[in-house]
Amino acid sequence: MAIKLAQNISAIKIDPLDVNDKVAVGIKFPFNKKRIFDLDYTTKDHAKSKLINVLLTSPGERINQPLFGVGLKNKLFQQQTLLTEDEIRSSINPQVERYVPEISINNISFSRGGLQGHVLNININYIFANTNEEDSVSLKFEQQFANQP
Repeated sequence: MAIKLAQNISAIKIDPLDVNDKVAVGIKFPFNKKRIFDLDYTTKDHAKSKLINVLLTSPGERINQPLFGVGLKNKLFQQQTLLTEDEIRSSINPQVERYVPEISINNISFSRGGLQGHVLNININYIFANTNEEDSVSLKFEQQFANQP
């Protein structure tokens, strides 16, 4: 959807869902500490929430959608090599194309783990298709020990 702001200003793209800033577009992810649902009020914020949801959900975890999700937590104890990184990239791209079509991924980068390699840091840079704005998501997975506070 394009709207014209004034005579001398060119038309800009606005998603029809973003017209009313008091109407929520979807549920924000991840949930807050109180386990209460926060809401997304723009399609840009909701696309980021959807991306995080796809990355954190394991295949088979969602009812009636057994192929949904990348399952990055399951990759934590795999050896972190270039081959593993390529495997993760190849599992993220089709999931994003299918479940978050409003963005396109520019780059997926990894940083090496810390404690015995049981840390996975991933950074995903993407472009929001409607406005060509760039954004990124950074996730860190690490092993949790029982005796740590």
